[in-house]
Amino acid sequence: AVLEQWSKGVNTYLCKREQCPFPRNGQAQLCEDIYPVFRYVVVNWLGCEEEEDKQAVLGAVAAMMGVLLHAEQHREHAWEQLLWLLHQYQEVRDTSRVTKSLIYVLETLEGVQMPIPQGTALAISTAAHRQLSDVTNEPGPAHKAVLSRCIVLQARICPEETVMFLHSQLNGGSEAGRVAALGLLGALAHSDAPATREKLPQVVEAVRSVCNDPSAPVRRAVLEFIRELLSSGSQSCWAWDVVGHIFNEFSRTSGRLVAGGLFAWETPEEGALQALCVDILGSLDVSLRGMTKLLWPRLLQYVVPAQYSGMLIPLSRCLQALAERRERAGCAEEEEEPDAVDSQEQARLPTPQALLARLLVVAAAPHESGERAVAALQLLQALHGRIHRALGAVWATEIPLLLQHLEGKVREGRERLWGQRRGRAM
Repeated sequence: AVLEQWSKGVNTYLCKREQCPFPRNGQAQLCEDIYPVFRYVVVNWLGCEEEEDKQAVLGAVAAMMGVLLHAEQHREHAWEQLLWLLHQYQEVRDTSRVTKSLIYVLETLEGVQMPIPQGTALAISTAAHRQLSDVTNEPGPAHKAVLSRCIVLQARICPEETVMFLHSQLNGGSEAGRVAALGLLGALAHSDAPATREKLPQVVEAVRSVCNDPSAPVRRAVLEFIRELLSSGSQSCWAWDVVGHIFNEFSRTSGRLVAGGLFAWETPEEGALQALCVDILGSLDVSLRGMTKLLWPRLLQYVVPAQYSGMLIPLSRCLQALAERRERAGCAEEEEEPDAVDSQEQARLPTPQALLARLLVVAAAPHESGERAVAALQLLQALHGRIHRALGAVWATEIPLLLQHLEGKVREGRERLWGQRRGRAM
């Protein structure tokens, strides 16, 4: 432990020596001083048997590697021991210490802006991915977060190799491996590093290859990736094109239920996926710059088709917010991304007649909660200018009265449901 802390102190000095008030010892000399100690540890301590000793050696070796990476003549030895470090995933019981040591080395590499040899980068990706996809000894949430950070750090140093590796895991291997790769791609989508963000189009294309995967865990992982991507603040069309998959995934269950007729039923997995689709759509931040031109045409096309009726409540909220922005801006949104201009032309926008008919049908249809009818009327009022300009004054009077009636019924229904639940509990 003392050796580990001492080596980390030396490494901190090397990384920030320009700001250090103490005399500036030469970088090469410091590395030369620590190298004999490093060799002694490698020769005499790597074969220790006790778990506590293994954990201590892990930390010390990683800390000394961080120092030696500053000296070109010793880097080859550091790379060799990095492969030993990765092998410790198979040797120690508490693998989280291996991951923390790996994080330390990667942070050092990023700090000194040093590329990782291709073979070593592949070994790091493989080791971290294998840990995340291990169903027999699944790491805890905290360890998963640190493993994901390993891949994010590596992607900052060598983005091309990292994305290619994760793409390869989507095209083959186990279900758990595909789920783990999607989770890591989601972490990359949320990274703010320029080198990583440049690869986002490639990342999105990789995820498209598994959008039709029949596995429920993989489908959930795709949706979680989309959540991460849409919350990353990207204003490019290729990122927001994935919004359509949320609706397609929601309709997959509906289509199976219709096809199955009387003998079809919704499994817990399918119900959870539909709920996740609704949650992702409801959490979209439509206040970001450029969202009117990016989201308006992409969302409006899903109002009319009946298979998306279950998404109408969050869809209505998003479109109402976008309609208000369009009205405030006079349909002249502030300067947008260049590729956002053609979004409306590419989308299959519904006609005013179709919007009117569909929303009136939903508003009049009986539904157990009544919230869907409220959402339909609210959206109808927000879209009055798109349906017919003369309707604005009339609907401004009539629709609030209808909403007041429906919202009263919704409250009564909720109170009745709560009363039934209390009765069962008693």
